[in-house]
Parts: sequence; structure tokens; C-alpha cells
Amino acid sequence: MNADDIGKKAALLSIVEIGLGSFLHAFSIPFAGHFLSLNQGFILTRAAMESGDKKAPGIISAVAALLKSLSPVGKKLTPMLAIGMQGQLYNVGLLLLGNNGFGRILGMSLLCLWGFVQPLALYFILYGKTLVEMAEYYATELSKVFQATPDDFLSILISLVIFKLICGAVVVIIAQILKKNKVDQYETWLISKHKPQEPKTEGSAWILALKDLFSPVFIVTWCLMLLFYLYSQHDKADLIWILLRPVALGYLIFLGLRIFPVEKMIPWVSEKYPFLGRSLESALKHIRK
Repeated sequence: MNADDIGKKAALLSIVEIGLGSFLHAFSIPFAGHFLSLNQGFILTRAAMESGDKKAPGIISAVAALLKSLSPVGKKLTPMLAIGMQGQLYNVGLLLLGNNGFGRILGMSLLCLWGFVQPLALYFILYGKTLVEMAEYYATELSKVFQATPDDFLSILISLVIFKLICGAVVVIIAQILKKNKVDQYETWLISKHKPQEPKTEGSAWILALKDLFSPVFIVTWCLMLLFYLYSQHDKADLIWILLRPVALGYLIFLGLRIFPVEKMIPWVSEKYPFLGRSLESALKHIRK
């Protein structure tokens, strides 16, 4: 797959990630990242089929991740990590089982799993072992109300993971059996419906990081932690420190996600990896069109 083909697919992936992703996150639509990861898997599957190159999905995802760093609005590092890691995990399936249906389904499965791993890892950094303790505590309490054991709640989580893996396998199968003209129509529709609009000025990164603390997921998790410590008879003297720690750490992380100068990576990447640089230039050309 040449640099122009890589750039075209990366441009498509980037447009959807920025356009559709911004729409889904703006309205706080649940599981938005999971929808985006399935779409990424579809694009990577077609790229692997059309190119016959095992490394193409990883390069496409790397270019799309770099393009995300150029987005003038929103956080950059976490979406970049998601896009990049999902592409590399997809590549693992192709390298292990080959560029065929089995390899693509394995790659898609690994890609799908990352959607659960990354947010859990971020919140584990924020809350540490408290996150595990909270999960165990609420699973036990809920079991008294719903007549279910903690293992039942774990089974629900596993069922959600399995459901996404099944969806991923179905997406791969659809991508493989669709005719090229249908795929072209789908890609044209994606671009026409989800091409990012001219961005408005967001404001100071310091203020935006503060707003990130008011995201529904963070607020709900923090409130659950507060209730957990109140009802678990924890030492009240430590309560203020325990409650302030995730807020302070969360603010610093959210601030870092917004102000870290990831754009400076692009010249270095282009110099060290010329093919990746040419693919990035091609992607930018396709986006401008």
C-alpha cells in the first residue's frame, strides 16, 4: 500500500473520529468510543483486504492519531492513544494468523478489548485500589437488593465484552463481503455527514480542564466514592484528603491532556519515519479536498 492510499484511509478515519466523535461526545452519548472503534475496525479491515499488507492498519491508525493532534478543539492524548493502540492491536491479529478472515477477526477482537482497558486504566490512576474496593462494595450491596451475587454483576460485564466482540466479528464479515461500490458509498456518506465544521474558540485550557471534572462519568464515580467511604465506616479524619486527591489528580491529568504539545511530534516522526511522513502529508491533502 503506497503512501497516498495510506493517507486516503487515514484521512477518512480522522474525519470520522473528529466529526462523529465530537458529535457523540458533545451529547454525552453512552459508549461513543465503542461505536467509533467498530467503525475504525471496518476501515482497517477494508484497508487490509485491498492492500494485502499486514502492516497497513497500524500505519493508517498511526497517521490518523497524528492528525488528531492537529485538532484545534478537545482533548488530544487520550483519543490519540485509543486510535493508535487499536490500530497496532489490529495488526497483531494479522501478524499472528495472517491477512485473512481469522487474522482480521482476531485483530478486531483485540481492538475491541482496548475500548474497555483504556478508560479503566485512566480511572485506576485517579482512584487507585479504591476503584476495586468500590466495585466490590457496590456489587455486594446491589446483590442484597436484586438478589444477585457479585459474580452475577461480573457476568454482566463479561457479557458486554462478549457482545462487543461479536459485533466486531460481524463488522469484519460485513466489511469482507461488501462490494467495493457499496463501501465507497459508505465512505462518501461518512465524509459528507461527519466532516468537522470550522471550530469555534474553546477557551483557556485551564478552564476546559476544570470543565472536564464535571463530566458525568467523573461526577458519578466521585459521588460513588463519597458514599462508599461514608457507609463503610472509614476514618472521617482522612475523608477530606481522600475526596480531594482524585479531584486534584484528575484536574492535572485533564489539563495535561489539553496542553501537552503533541503537535511537536509530527516533524520528528516525519524525519525518523519518511514513509509515515509522506502518508501524513497525503492525508492532509485529502482532508483539504
